Amino acid sequence: MAENIKFEELQLSQQKVGVGSSGYVLQANWRDQEIAVKVYDLLYQKHRQTAEREIAQLSQIDHENIVKVYGSANDGGYGYLVMEYLEEGSLHNFLHGDDQREYTMEEAVSWARQCAEAMTYLHSMQPNPVMHRDIKPQNILFAETLSRLKICDFGSATDVATYLSNMKGTPAYMAPEVIQDEKYTTKCDIYSFGIMLWEMMSRQVPYSHLENPDNGWAVLEAVKKGARPLLDAVRGDCWEGIRKLIVRCWDPDPVRRPTAEQIAEYLGSLGGDFNYEDFILHLGDDILATVTFPKDPRGIRRIMRLEFWRRQERSIRLTIPILERETVRVGRVVGREAARVAEDVGREIPRAAKDGEREFRRAEKDAERETSRAAKDTEREVRRAEKDTERETSRAAKDTEREVRRAEKDMEREISRAAEDVGREVSRAAKDAGREIKQAGKHVEGAVRKLKKKLRF
Repeated sequence: MAENIKFEELQLSQQKVGVGSSGYVLQANWRDQEIAVKVYDLLYQKHRQTAEREIAQLSQIDHENIVKVYGSANDGGYGYLVMEYLEEGSLHNFLHGDDQREYTMEEAVSWARQCAEAMTYLHSMQPNPVMHRDIKPQNILFAETLSRLKICDFGSATDVATYLSNMKGTPAYMAPEVIQDEKYTTKCDIYSFGIMLWEMMSRQVPYSHLENPDNGWAVLEAVKKGARPLLDAVRGDCWEGIRKLIVRCWDPDPVRRPTAEQIAEYLGSLGGDFNYEDFILHLGDDILATVTFPKDPRGIRRIMRLEFWRRQERSIRLTIPILERETVRVGRVVGREAARVAEDVGREIPRAAKDGEREFRRAEKDAERETSRAAKDTEREVRRAEKDTERETSRAAKDTEREVRRAEKDMEREISRAAEDVGREVSRAAKDAGREIKQAGKHVEGAVRKLKKKLRF
């Protein structure tokens, strides 16, 4: 049972780790352990009533898949619900956050089964079953490195004896009878679970195919008209049984929806506890299968390794993703599948030998045909090359002859032009020499006259 806690014992931080339907959640410390504290503003009557209801509901609950409540505190203005702190975050953040880690069908089915078991517990409470009324990925928290989940936020929860007919919940996950203000039962949680199961199998936001998916009223109107998320959007490896379960859960008639107990029983039949001892299967005189369950650095078994060994043959290794609670289904079929593989191997080896022989003969014939075709092609190419060479040689000879004649004519023209140029230059040089001689004679005569004059004096 939850206890009354003195407010002074709580060491609240300012770090918000979530927002609920009627308050916000802070990370805190209490008695040397890390906790989460939901804070309610008691000045508002609606919030005060919600806090009283959530504290009362969670104080009675003790289940491994429902967040554990240690107690509550009050400082006059605010109420505080003291809960365990789950640091792995919500299913919503896992599906749509930045870190898009892949997950297997077995993991998703395990999460769905745990949620169904928690709903079974709530719907079976005495004297009055409890309806959560807001099942959605935001209210599903992970613990133990994603291997376990827990339902939180009971601000909308109520017991079945109340038989309320008012709208409570989130539009995309709200059952038609809730939307239409009809009286509803625990089957409204089943509807919400069906929408959430579709979201786990598609990793898409519900009704994202609508024109206004962010408009809550538009979503409500679409649901009233029979709209549902697109079933074709689920992952390709989704099991047919899970597809059918989704459709049954969101059936417009609450009576036709399965109970939480039926869902948990069905999902539980897909997996359970398992003995993780390595073992060897003898599949024949010369065939062995080894099955091992290695642990990762955190000590968690996430894969099953299956190896087939045949004398004088290379081994065949299969690595299968698993969850520890889900491997029983795999373990049950390992022997059957191993035997089938061994039989297939036995059939395939002689078939492969015959196929290899046929392929070898076909390859020989193909090689012969290709060799003959290549020889003919080569011969044609040689003849074509010879003809091309003859044509090119003749053309080159004619081109050479034309070029020689043209060069001779060009040379004659150049010689004649050069001779004319030389004649002109010689004539010009002779005239210039004559002028220079006359001018020199005049200079000599002048010099003689000057000399005679000086001699007379």
